[in-house]
Amino acid sequence: MPTNEVRVPQQDRARRTRASLLEAARAEFSRHGYAKTTARSIAKQAGVATGTFYQYFADKDATLTELLDVRLQQVRDRIMGLVAKVEAPHDVAAQLNDVVSMVIELHRDDPGLHAVLTERRAHDAALDALQLDSEKLMVAQVATLLRLWSGSDARDHEATAVVVVGMIEGSVHAHVLGHAMVDDDRFHAALVDALVRVATPMIA
Repeated sequence: MPTNEVRVPQQDRARRTRASLLEAARAEFSRHGYAKTTARSIAKQAGVATGTFYQYFADKDATLTELLDVRLQQVRDRIMGLVAKVEAPHDVAAQLNDVVSMVIELHRDDPGLHAVLTERRAHDAALDALQLDSEKLMVAQVATLLRLWSGSDARDHEATAVVVVGMIEGSVHAHVLGHAMVDDDRFHAALVDALVRVATPMIA
């Protein structure tokens, strides 16, 4: 049964147990969805007692929030890396191609978990807050790219970045997690072309 005491692992064995529970939670959410995943099923997947689960996590939502946090850190690291390596300011298509490739890869990495995170966002304030912070960061970084491409702050880079991020996220989400209507190569090329058309007016 859940308690108010959540264990903070100090020893290697305890850290391994917690990591095993987190990986088990990822597998359960990915394979069975949110409703069918329970503390008991997570513990069983990890090979421990249900009581052990509650020593490390308050409930299954706590594991989902941490899984999202880890995922978003990966996104942040990738975005920062893409911005940091910009060397040819006007090579818009190549740089947008890298962004689209990254987002497709992240969506395709674990579509089952991504679907659960998308479903739960409307019902979980903690998940929503984490996701919103990530979206704001991505908008800020895309706005930085737009400034680098244009060499000027005269236009509304932030608003255009919101449009660009929305186009990428919405299109990739529909293609990867929904029913793909064209093959990957055609989708990728068409999305990059559309994004270039949006970003091009920003170029001085």
